[in-house]
Amino acid sequence: MALPTYVDLKTYLRIETTEEDALLTVLITRATAMLETWIDVPIVARSRTVFDWVDGQAAARSLIFPSRPIGSVTVVDGAGTLVPATDYLVDETSGIMYGKNGYTFVDGPYQVTAFCGLSLRSDYAMLEPLISGMIIDLAADLYQRRTPGASSETGAGTSISWDASRETVARIMKSLRALRLAVAL
Repeated sequence: MALPTYVDLKTYLRIETTEEDALLTVLITRATAMLETWIDVPIVARSRTVFDWVDGQAAARSLIFPSRPIGSVTVVDGAGTLVPATDYLVDETSGIMYGKNGYTFVDGPYQVTAFCGLSLRSDYAMLEPLISGMIIDLAADLYQRRTPGASSETGAGTSISWDASRETVARIMKSLRALRLAVAL
C-alpha cells in the first residue's frame, strides 16, 4: 500500500469531475505536511544532514540525530574527515550514535547525514494504512471546510480556509498517541 493520492481523496469524497483535481492535490499535500509537522518526522524516509556541535573542549561519547528512526548514517568530523562506521554504533530507534571501543567525538562540529522517517520502522507496514487514513481524513476535512461557494482554490474573490476542525485534529492526535508516535506541539 502507498500513501494516498488526490485520486484516493477524490474517490473518498465521491467527486466525479476533474474540475477540482488541482485543489485535491494541494489538500493531500497539505494534509501530509501537517501530519509530518505534528509528528516532527517525515513519513517516507529521506536524507537529512544535521550538525552536532561537540565543543572540542570535552570529549563526547555520543552524537544525537534530532529525527528518528534513522538509517544509512555517515558522520564527518570538523576537519572534513569521514568517521569510520566501525568507530561508532548507531541506535536507529533513538537516533543516537555511540562511540565504540573508547572512541570519543572531539573534533566537531560533526556533520551527520542519515535517512530518517517512519518508513524505516520495522512495523511501518502496519502503520501505513492508519497513517494513510489520517491523511485522507484530514484532507477531506480541509476540503469540506473550504470557503462556501469557492469552486477552486483560485476562484475569483474566494479563498480556502486551511484550518482543520478541532474534532478532526483531536481524533488524529488521539490516534497518533495510540500508535505511540510522538506529537510535537
